[in-house]
Amino acid sequence: MRTMRSFQGGRYSRPDAESQPKVEFRKTYGRLLKYAKPYTFWILVILIASLASAFMSVLPAQVMGVAIDKIFEGARENEQGVERPAREAERAQGSDEPSFRPRVELPITPHINAFADWVAENWMRDSEEKIVSAVVLVLAFLLLFAASRVLGVVQGYIMARVGQSLVYDMRSQVYDHMQRLSVGYFENQKTGDVMSRVVNDVNSLEQVIVGPVVSLITDICRLVWVLYFCLTWDWQLTLMAMTAVPLLLISTYIIGRMLRKNFRELRTKVGELNALLQDNISGIRVVKSFAREEHELNRFNEKSRENYTLNVRIATIFVMFRPWIDMLNQIGMLAVLGIGSVRAMSGAISPGMFVVFIQYLPMVFGPITGFTRYYNHVQQALASSERVFELLDTEPQIALPKNPVSLPKLSGRVEFQNVSFAYQTGGETLRNIDLRAEPGEMIALVGPSGAGKTTLVNLIPRFYDPINGVVLIDGMDLRWLDLTEYRRQIGLVSQDPFLFNDTVENNLRYGRLDATDEDLREAAVAANAAEFIEEMPEGYKTEIGERGVKLSGGQRQRLSIARAILADARILILDEATSAVDSETEALIQQAVDNLVKNRTTFVIAHRLSTIRHADQILTLENGQIVERGSHEELIGQNGVYTRLHKMQFRDVTPKPSPPSRRRGSRPGAGGGEGRPPFRGQINIEDDLI
Repeated sequence: MRTMRSFQGGRYSRPDAESQPKVEFRKTYGRLLKYAKPYTFWILVILIASLASAFMSVLPAQVMGVAIDKIFEGARENEQGVERPAREAERAQGSDEPSFRPRVELPITPHINAFADWVAENWMRDSEEKIVSAVVLVLAFLLLFAASRVLGVVQGYIMARVGQSLVYDMRSQVYDHMQRLSVGYFENQKTGDVMSRVVNDVNSLEQVIVGPVVSLITDICRLVWVLYFCLTWDWQLTLMAMTAVPLLLISTYIIGRMLRKNFRELRTKVGELNALLQDNISGIRVVKSFAREEHELNRFNEKSRENYTLNVRIATIFVMFRPWIDMLNQIGMLAVLGIGSVRAMSGAISPGMFVVFIQYLPMVFGPITGFTRYYNHVQQALASSERVFELLDTEPQIALPKNPVSLPKLSGRVEFQNVSFAYQTGGETLRNIDLRAEPGEMIALVGPSGAGKTTLVNLIPRFYDPINGVVLIDGMDLRWLDLTEYRRQIGLVSQDPFLFNDTVENNLRYGRLDATDEDLREAAVAANAAEFIEEMPEGYKTEIGERGVKLSGGQRQRLSIARAILADARILILDEATSAVDSETEALIQQAVDNLVKNRTTFVIAHRLSTIRHADQILTLENGQIVERGSHEELIGQNGVYTRLHKMQFRDVTPKPSPPSRRRGSRPGAGGGEGRPPFRGQINIEDDLI
C-alpha cells in the first residue's frame, strides 16, 4: 500500500491526520507571555501602579507601630514624672530627642512627627499634644489605606482589560487556525473535544492571565518592600522568620507537578464529556427513536464519574497541602514571637516595631502562599494551554502555496490526470482517474457504495490532495491556486444539506453576504422555495432551528439549492438532491436543480439514474476506478455495470402469487400481493447497489 501523502513544497505528506506535536512545559508559559507583547505600555503602567500600591499598603502597619511607640513613650514619661512644660522647654532649647528612644526608628516616624507639628501649628494650636498625635495617626492611616486601595482599583481595572484582551486574542487566533485546518482533521477529531479546546481551555487561561496576575504582582511588590524594611531594621530576626520559606517553595514545586498531571487529564476528560454531550444532542432523534435514553444516561454517567474522580483527587491534594502550608507559616510567626519579644524587651527594637513585625509577617508569607496558589493555577492553565497549543501547532493537511495564483473568474474546465488517492486508514480509494469536464458540462458519477464517488468530488474543492497525479482547474494545478478565492466559485449541494441555526434570510445570504433582499427572493423563486418561505410566520426572518430541524427534508434541500444559486458558482457538486423525498417534492427539487446547473460545470453523484439521462458524460466507478464512460445511450448499449444498475432500478416487476402461508398477516399493498399492478416507476434499491 502506498504511503499517504499530500503536496507540501514539492513533497507529499499524509493527508488524513495533521501531526499534533507534544508541547513542552518550559516553552508553554513563554508562548503565553508572547500574547502580552502588544500591551507592553499598559503592563508597565500596571507594574508602576502595583509598586506604588504595594508601598502604600505596607505603611499603615508602620502608622500602627508609631502609635504603639507613642503609647509606650507616654506611659514611660508618666511613670518617670516627666511634665509637659519640661519637655516643651527641652524642645525650645533645640533638642528633639524624647526621653524614650529605641535604637532603630520606624521610617515613617519622623514624617508623622513633622505632620503632627504642622497640624498643631496650623489647625490645632489649643489642643494637647496627645490629641494632635491621635488625630494625625488616624488621618495618616486613613489616607494611606485609601491611597493604596485607589491605586489597586486602577491597577485591577487595567489588568482586567489587558487580561481579557489577551484571552480574546488567543481565542480568535485558535478559531482562525481551526478554520484553516483541512476537512481530514475534523473527520479524525471529536467535535466536542475541539469545542472544549477553543472555548473551555482558552477560558481557563483567565485563571493565570487575569485575576491572579493582579494579586501576584501586588504581592511580589509588597514582599519586596516588607523585606527591605525588615532587613533594614533587624536582619537576624527577619532571616529567622524566613526559615520555613525553602520548605514552602519545595513543597509548592512538588505539589504543582502532581496537580499539573491531574489537571491535564481532567481537561482531556472534560473534552470527552463535551464530545459525548454534543453527539447526544445532535443525535437526539435517533436516541429517542431507539428508546436509548437509559443507555445514553449510563454512558454520560460513566464519563461524568471519571470527571468526578479526578476532581476529588485534585481537591484531596489541595486539602492535604493547605495544613502543611499553614504549619510552615506558623513557624515564622513563632520565631518572631519568641525572639522578637526578647529583642523588644531588651531595647534592640521598639514595641511598635515588634508590632509591625507581627503585622508584616503575613505580608511576607502571604505573597509566598499566594505564589503557591498562583503556581497551582498556572499548572491548571498550562494543562489547558498545552491542549490549545497542540491545536495551534497542528499543521494544515492542505499546504497553501507561498505565491498563490489568483483566478478572479473561472471558466469551469476540470481535469483529472492519472489521479490516485488513499485515506490513512486503508488502501487506495481512487486509482488512475482520468477525466475532463469542459465548461458548462454535466458529469454524472454512478456506481456501488464505496466505489469512490464522494472521494472524487472532494478532490475538486481540494478538501484532500491526491497521492499521485494532478487536478487541473482551467489548465492550472489546483495546488497553486488561492484556495479562498477558488472555493468561493464552487457550489456544493449535498444529500443532507447543512443549515445554520439562524433565519432563512441569513442561511440564504451565506451564499453571498452582500446579496440584497431582491436577490434572495429571486434565488428562492428559482429554487422553488419562495412559496413555503413566504408562508412561514416571519417569512425570510423565520428561525429554522439547528441544522434546519423545523423544515422538512425537501424544504432544506431547496434552501441549500437557493443558497448555491445565490453564490453564482462556476463549478457545482451535487450529491443526489432528490433522494429520500416524495415524488411531488422530487419534481420541485429537480426543477430547481435544472435552474441551478445552467451554464455551470456540474458534477452529480447519482443514486437515481433517472436524474442523469441527459448528462454530457456518465462515469461508472467500481473499486476506485472508472470502468465505463459515455452518454446514457452509449452505456446502455455496452451492457455493463451501468446497464445492470439501470435494470435494477427500472425493471418491470410482475410478482407471482405468494402461497397463503407466506401472505398471512400481510397488509394490503405490501410485499407483492395478488392483483398488484406491474411497477413502472423506480424502486428503492439498497445504497450498497448504487
